Amino acid sequence: LLAVSYSPILDDIQENLFDGGECGEEVHESLRLTFHDAIGFSPTKGGGGADGSIITFDEIETPFHANGGIDDIVGVQKPFVAAHNITAGDFIQFAGAVGLSNCPGAPRLNFLLGRPAAKAASPNGLIPEPFDTVTDILARMGDAGFSPAEVVALLASHSVAAADHVDETIPGTPFDSTPGEFDSQFFIETQLRGTAFPG
Repeated sequence: LLAVSYSPILDDIQENLFDGGECGEEVHESLRLTFHDAIGFSPTKGGGGADGSIITFDEIETPFHANGGIDDIVGVQKPFVAAHNITAGDFIQFAGAVGLSNCPGAPRLNFLLGRPAAKAASPNGLIPEPFDTVTDILARMGDAGFSPAEVVALLASHSVAAADHVDETIPGTPFDSTPGEFDSQFFIETQLRGTAFPG
C-alpha cells in the first residue's frame, strides 16, 4: 500500500526536488528541515514535534533565529505538500528519508505514515543553535527525550550538511570535505585543529 500510494510523491520529489535523485543541497536542506520540525517538541514548553508546523505556520516559525535560512526549503517544499494528498508533517519526514537515501553510505530510513495536520506553531527556543554550549544542547535534547549517545548519533547528519549563516561571508560551506557522502569524515575533521578560518 505504501509503495503504491506514495509512488507518485516519490517520483515527483526525486525528479523535481532532488534533481533526479542527487545528494545535493535540497537533500541537505530537507534533512535539516526534518530535524527543525521534529525538535519543536517539549513536555514542559509544548510544541507538536514532527507535525509539519514549520511549513503550516511558516510565517511564525521561519523567522526564529535558529531557523535562519530554512525559509528557502520551506518555500520549495510547500507546493509539493499542496500538490499531493499528504500532511506537511508526513511530507517533511518522507522527503528527508528519500533524500537521505540518495547519499552514498547513508542508512535507509523507515518512514512512518499518519501524522495529523499541525494545530499550532512550535514555541520559539526549542532548536539548539550552533554556538550553544554542549551542556545546553544536551539539556535541550534530553528534554525532547534524547540521550547524549543519541545526540552524537544525530550529529552524523552533518556529514551531508553545509552552513549558510554561521559565517555569511562563505555561504554553503560544507561541514566536512565529503558533503555528498554520508560518512564519518565530519567527526574526524571536527577534531582537527585548523590554522585559519575557512573564509
